[in-house]
Amino acid sequence: MSSLNLVPNPTVMAIQAGIFFANTIVVKKLFLDPYLGVYSRRIQLTKGNQDLAEKLDADNIKVIDTIQVRVQSAAEEGRKVRDDLLASARTKRDEIVDTASNDARKTIEALRKELTAEVELQRTKIPGLVTDLTRQLLDKLVPA
Repeated sequence: MSSLNLVPNPTVMAIQAGIFFANTIVVKKLFLDPYLGVYSRRIQLTKGNQDLAEKLDADNIKVIDTIQVRVQSAAEEGRKVRDDLLASARTKRDEIVDTASNDARKTIEALRKELTAEVELQRTKIPGLVTDLTRQLLDKLVPA
């Protein structure tokens, strides 16, 4: 029959402890250290990339804000230039219209004066024409 031996055997314990420590060293050197190195490198790259992404995102937000400010200032400057150009164009248009109106008024006034003079000239000729027409009518009605 078998017996239960509860008294530790120091030689067996020493050999088992040596095998345990040898296996621990082998597992640590062959498996655990490479795995921990790869794991820490992966974490470092992941966190580093996350930090880099966060930094790039913050930089992008700053650049977007800068661009928006520049676009707004360019739009305001464009509006100002457009308003200035419109104002100068309106004043030039008003000057041209005023000049054309004055020229038209002068031309119309000159034509009126000319027509008035022509009408007066023709009015002075009316009595002579009436006399000639009357003589012609009398000559035709009353033969000589």
